[in-house]
Amino acid sequence: MSQPFFALAFGLRWHSDTPLPLFTSAMDNGQPADVAVERVASLPPRGGGQPFQNGEIFRDGTRFRCAGAVFDMFDGRLVRWAGPDTLPLAFYGTVAALLLAWRGHIPLHGSAVAMDLGTVLLAGRSGAGKSTLCHALVERGGRLISDDLSVLVPSLDGELPRLLPGRPAIRLVQHGNMPDPYDKVLVTPPALPQDQSIPLTHLILLQNAPVAAGPADSAAALARQQFRPRWMRQLPDFAERTRHLFLAAQRIAIHTLPPASATPDQTPAQKAAAVEALLVDSRASLR
Repeated sequence: MSQPFFALAFGLRWHSDTPLPLFTSAMDNGQPADVAVERVASLPPRGGGQPFQNGEIFRDGTRFRCAGAVFDMFDGRLVRWAGPDTLPLAFYGTVAALLLAWRGHIPLHGSAVAMDLGTVLLAGRSGAGKSTLCHALVERGGRLISDDLSVLVPSLDGELPRLLPGRPAIRLVQHGNMPDPYDKVLVTPPALPQDQSIPLTHLILLQNAPVAAGPADSAAALARQQFRPRWMRQLPDFAERTRHLFLAAQRIAIHTLPPASATPDQTPAQKAAAVEALLVDSRASLR
């Protein structure tokens, strides 16, 4: 490798020959890294794979193509990539999610915040307002856990599911005079340390339809929030991840709030207040 860069994310120590600016930077502590990231001029053919969407799945990992780059992941421990001068955003999303799932974790498409009243995972379709609401909760005293990609650690029977801290920044839509109204800017709020996992207590779905009562419905609602769900179904240990999702769904409170498109006149601060009210009501109901 050339000049090494070290970073922390999702409970792992990453070692790269190119910067990883969206992860938490770290010093070289002399210990082996959990994940190595290597840039190469080109990637050779990798035989024996099963074509799937814009990549392939192999016995020892995946190949994923996006934004002019190609990523080879091996056994959840090594990523080799070829492409642009800087890592595309897909590395911090899909590639990281595939690697974490290969290691036995459960990637979810959502943003997570630790509040005094509990830990909240905000989930919903793209554009539902997850990151904006996440930022509004941070402004009300919350601590960022992760934005867009959140990762559950499989828990033992009887334990609350736990989240691993992820990227320490929120990507927000920047309105105004920018050429593209959907351009996003990075905001770096107070975040939790990378060396701890956090119990998850609440799932808030930004959707109009309520979640039906019952264990199967709760589990299905949580399972639908998997990051790249079609890929997740193809990776090893899908049945085990499904089992852990079922267990997790029985131990957290699940709420729904309308997505941003359904409440255009409601400010992020007002929606954050609605989230806090849900947490207060949930706590009161447990007394």
